[in-house]
Formats: sequence, structure tokens, C-alpha cells
Amino acid sequence: MPRLRRAFLIAVIGLAGLAFFSPEITVWAQDEDKPATAPSTPAINLTQEQRFIIKENVKDLHLTKAPADTTDTIGDPVPQNIELQPMPPIVREKVPQVRSHLFFIKDDAIVLVDPKDRRVADVIH
Repeated sequence: MPRLRRAFLIAVIGLAGLAFFSPEITVWAQDEDKPATAPSTPAINLTQEQRFIIKENVKDLHLTKAPADTTDTIGDPVPQNIELQPMPPIVREKVPQVRSHLFFIKDDAIVLVDPKDRRVADVIH
């Protein structure tokens, strides 16, 4: 009897695992109107300390904020009407990964932009 119970338990766990990882289940959980998309990962690998340095050195610049409907999704192109700012010298010195990047402020976020293609590279909240 213990063998049968063990075999049954293994079968149930296996089927539960298949159901959990099944693509059909994923489709059921999606909005019908929206295609599935993987979460965006930042194009720049910044530590929390580097994010802090950027935030602390940009917050006092008193720049005009971008409109609330401006994209801040990583990978999205930034509209031409959004004025991009260069990184402050202290940030370029302390965070070399963003030396050539530009940025704009949206709400309370600093949106880092790749100057080569004007796409959002990262967002610091």
C-alpha cells in the first residue's frame, strides 16, 4: 500500500507541475486584448548606491518635468519634444556607466535615455 500511495503522490505532483508551467494556463491568465510581454530589464546595470548618487545629484537641478503621459517604459523611444539633459559632471565621474546617457524627469522618476537611439535605458524612482 505505501508504494501505491507514493506513486499516486508523485503522479499528482507531476501533473500539478505540468499544469502550473503549461503555456495554456498562461494564456488563460492574460488579458485577451494585450499580447504577453516579458518584463523589461534595464539596459544599464546600476547598483543601489549608483542609483542613489544619480538621484541625489539630479534632484536639486530644478528641471522642468516631462508631461505625465510621457513614456518611461524601458526600451520605448522618447518623443522628440522631450528635452533631454546631460548627466551632471559629478554623476559622470562617480557612475561611469551613465557618462554618455541623457535624462529627463517625469513625476518623481529620473528616466535615463540612451543618446544613440533615444530609447529609455532605465528608470530611477
